Amino acid sequence: MAERGQQVDWQGRMNRAIAWIEQHLTEEIEWEDAAREASCSLFHFLRMFEVITGVTAGEYVRLRRLSLAAMELVASDARIIDVAMRYGYDSPDAFARAFRRQFGCTPTEARQPGVRLHSYSPIAFTISLTGGHAMEYRIETKPAFQLTGASLRTTSEKGQNIREVPAFWDQSMENGTFAKLVALVRPDSPISVAGVSTEFDAENGAFTYLIAVESPDDRTALPPGCRDVMIPASTWGIFEARGALPNAIQEQMKRVFNEWFPTSNWEHADGPVLEIYPPGDATSADYRSEIWIPLQKPASAK
Repeated sequence: MAERGQQVDWQGRMNRAIAWIEQHLTEEIEWEDAAREASCSLFHFLRMFEVITGVTAGEYVRLRRLSLAAMELVASDARIIDVAMRYGYDSPDAFARAFRRQFGCTPTEARQPGVRLHSYSPIAFTISLTGGHAMEYRIETKPAFQLTGASLRTTSEKGQNIREVPAFWDQSMENGTFAKLVALVRPDSPISVAGVSTEFDAENGAFTYLIAVESPDDRTALPPGCRDVMIPASTWGIFEARGALPNAIQEQMKRVFNEWFPTSNWEHADGPVLEIYPPGDATSADYRSEIWIPLQKPASAK
């Protein structure tokens, strides 16, 4: 019963945040205020929003504003420049470009009879209670350490990272970067090879992704272009993913945010997220990898 109550409370808190956003769509969105409505940290709110809904908070606001602008254009004789300014666009040209990308027509064309538009409705968070599928995890506190590897700047908007990160792995294997990094793995390393997501712009979904190993003492054998990333001392939620990559990691990440966080007394801390890939056949249904997520207690629980 405790978990169910906590889950329902989380659902209500997130829906209150959505209601607050809806009330302020014609204003500058203060994301700290939205997170306050959800009774959680800003970073946790933005990460939960993105993973569960599939769109970033910033993208959601843009879609909702354009939907409301389209409705207003069709239902009134308001000037296009007034509608553009009301929904946060500095000029009619900027508004027209965004409108065309979203609807395939200009604001002027949208007013013509028979033009088909589509609406992006407000999100409502609903959590389904499920069972029968164990999620293996452990909580561990570790000191700071440093990783080194090849990096890619990407974004989760429109699923870009789902395409770019696997392609980045393929490229690293083809050009020898992965093999050179594997050769530098220390025999006693608990990390082996890691995928690192860091430097988040959580509002708009941009982040840096690295294929990395623990920083070697001898850096002369590192592939060209490698960079360091410091992993701060953290309390980690470590979740096992079983199955072929990349699907196993992607599906387990969704489960962590949809099932584990809403029923736990933890928040996602603002810090790098690690995917740990031990030696083995990553295409096997029995392959075991791990997701490391930095955790913090909610302010109310501290």
